[in-house]
Amino acid sequence: MTENDHIMDHSMRPIELDKESTTPLYQQIVEQVKAYLADGSLHIGDQLPPGRALAATLGVHRTTVINAYAELQSEGIIDSHVGRGTFVAAVPETPVSRTPRPSFTPMVWDSMFVTDPSQDRLHKLIDLQRRKDVISFACALPSPELFPLEDIRTCVNRVLRKEGQALLQIGDSFGYDPLREHLIDGLSHHGIQASMDEVLITNGCQQSLDLIRKILVQPGDTVLIENPTYPGALNVFSTRDVRCIGIPVGAEGIDLAALEHVLVHNQPKLLYTIPTFHNPTGSTLDLAGRRRLLQLASLYRVPVVEDDIYGELRYEGSPLPSLKALDDRGIVIYLNSVSKIGFPGMRVGWVVAHRAVIDRLRVARQSQDFHTNLISQAALCELSSSGLLTRHLKRVRKVYAERRNRLLSALERYFPEGTRWSRPAGGMNVWITLPRSIHASSILSEVAQLGVLFTPGEMFYGNSPQLNTMRLPFSMLDSARMEEGVKRIARVLKKHMSQTPAGPEPGKRAVLV
Repeated sequence: MTENDHIMDHSMRPIELDKESTTPLYQQIVEQVKAYLADGSLHIGDQLPPGRALAATLGVHRTTVINAYAELQSEGIIDSHVGRGTFVAAVPETPVSRTPRPSFTPMVWDSMFVTDPSQDRLHKLIDLQRRKDVISFACALPSPELFPLEDIRTCVNRVLRKEGQALLQIGDSFGYDPLREHLIDGLSHHGIQASMDEVLITNGCQQSLDLIRKILVQPGDTVLIENPTYPGALNVFSTRDVRCIGIPVGAEGIDLAALEHVLVHNQPKLLYTIPTFHNPTGSTLDLAGRRRLLQLASLYRVPVVEDDIYGELRYEGSPLPSLKALDDRGIVIYLNSVSKIGFPGMRVGWVVAHRAVIDRLRVARQSQDFHTNLISQAALCELSSSGLLTRHLKRVRKVYAERRNRLLSALERYFPEGTRWSRPAGGMNVWITLPRSIHASSILSEVAQLGVLFTPGEMFYGNSPQLNTMRLPFSMLDSARMEEGVKRIARVLKKHMSQTPAGPEPGKRAVLV
């Protein structure tokens, strides 16, 4: 049973909207719900669809449904309960008075928003993957069954007993001091030397990026991002008043020749890069490439924002120093968090940079919030200082390495000739390249009908998307479901490839290294 089947399993008839009508869409929804109550299609106690699901079914913005439900709730016809849903509370009475209701022109909210709803495509896939019957390769997230719940519960209890009153009070904008001290010690073991005024705790890398944009990027500025890259960075930097230039990323990491060409002809405000286990391609920039990148950034005076969120998830090979560890001029702004190693719900990240940058970031974050959740920070500090985090990391590295190997093995067994994929040494993602004639987004709906989801590669591009690409994360699926998912995708691929000319792509299957 699909989500919509569950939502519409009562006798309510489908809502039909006339988008050419002068009657606002939200009002059409209100009128049809009332009509269904009047003719008995809906009854008191019936559940209405969630706003997001109904909006998707009707092909309208979620705000349209929210406005309709707000109107019905204001009239006492429906009632919403957090965690339970929206239900019919009463049947509208037949009005005694025939006095026409005053007519007001409703606020046309859709015309006022400055963001593009198409940026939410990835989150729609996230919503779909929550269904238990779906084999989802949509998201690169830690596996929930590996969460060390008892360890976290123990650490939370410890810190609440020790300093519960302080943790429930307003904290320092820099972050929880014991955690910052612990991070500084850990960073030093990775070759990054930092002082207390060079570390800021944030609510994860997404907030870190947003704060960096606020303090460094003005309307009309140019920002360099990798192409493809993390969609959250695209959402932050690809705004109407900022010029984003995409630098190609290949199997060896960012294209340094292309980067140099762009630097010669432009004056960018910053460069955002994921040099280690890149999202989405899984590639890693080698040591010589890292030094060359810093050389170019220093020569052209361009700050480098290094996202090292996957850095701890290495399964083979020797660790490479981060750009920040190689930085001797204070040009790198280093980002990290605990979201990929196992705790995205904690919302704890950190920025390491020159003290002038950190101070500006601290001031900027006060316009959003005063500080990151203190209980999360204290619990993470306890988890790490007690050695429990190290134990957890050893476990997830072992499990994810096995899952990566099983995904690569399944791709080798089932994917047709003419497809290629990366073999990442760490991280969470394998990057698939299909023949040029096959667009990943065009086969997604067919694959979804078989109960499998993946993310088309085009969602990771700021410009010039490679439509014949897809990302397959391996962290969240056990071997049986992973293999079955690969088989179903391969079935659709083989069908489409048999119907379409192979094009200029090489016909032999190959592994990108």
